[in-house]
Amino acid sequence: MRLLDRYILKQVLISALFAIAVIIIILVLGNVFKEILRELAKRPDLDLWFVAKFIALVIPISLSLAVPFSFLTSILLTFGRLSADSEFVSMRMAGLSMGRICVPVWILAAFFTGVCAWVNLSLTPMAKTEMEGMKDTLINKAKVDPLMLFPDEQVMDEFGDYLIWARKEDGLLRNFQMIKMDKFMPDALAIADSAEITVDLDSDKPAMLMTMKNANLMIKTGGDSFMESSQPLFMEEAQTAVSLEDLKKNDERLQPENLGLIPLVGMVGDKTLESNVRATLRTELSMRMAFSVSCITFGLIGVPLGITAQRRETTSGFVLSMVIAVVYYVLLIIAQMMRENESLYPHVLVWVPNILFVALGLIMFRRLSKK
Repeated sequence: MRLLDRYILKQVLISALFAIAVIIIILVLGNVFKEILRELAKRPDLDLWFVAKFIALVIPISLSLAVPFSFLTSILLTFGRLSADSEFVSMRMAGLSMGRICVPVWILAAFFTGVCAWVNLSLTPMAKTEMEGMKDTLINKAKVDPLMLFPDEQVMDEFGDYLIWARKEDGLLRNFQMIKMDKFMPDALAIADSAEITVDLDSDKPAMLMTMKNANLMIKTGGDSFMESSQPLFMEEAQTAVSLEDLKKNDERLQPENLGLIPLVGMVGDKTLESNVRATLRTELSMRMAFSVSCITFGLIGVPLGITAQRRETTSGFVLSMVIAVVYYVLLIIAQMMRENESLYPHVLVWVPNILFVALGLIMFRRLSKK
């Protein structure tokens, strides 16, 4: 029996680890690398250590999603293949019950549940807090060198309704061009030989001040189109300010998703907090726990589905696991959307997907055991 247990455990474990690697590298890190390479192309002055650290912090955040989904996929593929090759029939003819055959699955389910609990309750909040610290570091660097905010000879659209293009040279923005948009229509235009940039991120209303030299301005003054209602204006020196509210340094580390387990539990028991805040904290704690035990839920429903599907193709197992995961996560997100409404008990609603899938899995498992 130990040989059979090791055989099933090895098949499920290897498939799960392979699926985790594929999901993280292709589906997660692929998009991260694309965004980082784009930012490096725009801002080559970002050091590689900063980028490497950011990538390392993305991995634990991705594990909370990748591990349950990969475990489900591995079960569907392994038991689907056992059923297709009639190995499962041989096990049953040898007198083994469904519960005994699935012992390795329950062991792995407990192991992956522990991994997910560690990731969701401790590792992910720590990574998110560290990422917020990196964001603050980038903002502090921008205080010293505001030109870090600008890409070189590329359109920048990260300042709300402003579109800016310029060439960085000698600490200035050369061939400076800026368009202020209003409802996707131009509202003001500025073209200057150069622009000097200073930022103030410490005030209540942080802003970036642009001092333009030899500026040609066009500002919309009426309700007609931009070209009809604006007149050209030349100024040897002109100044304009752009709001940086989105870049203002704030203490986002106190957000519920950034709190570790001990601080989160302590705040949940704080009766002085407002009801919506307390409901949000409870929902966050329940969400992490519900997400962790999803490995057991997926294991319970994955075994009967994998056997009854009786398909050897890996694509069918992957598609089936994706459908189950999407339904589970959609139900979880719907419950999380009500997290601030304490009267709806959102911290209880996040357990509904687990309860539904466990009930369905038990019914399917019982029917399969009787065959």
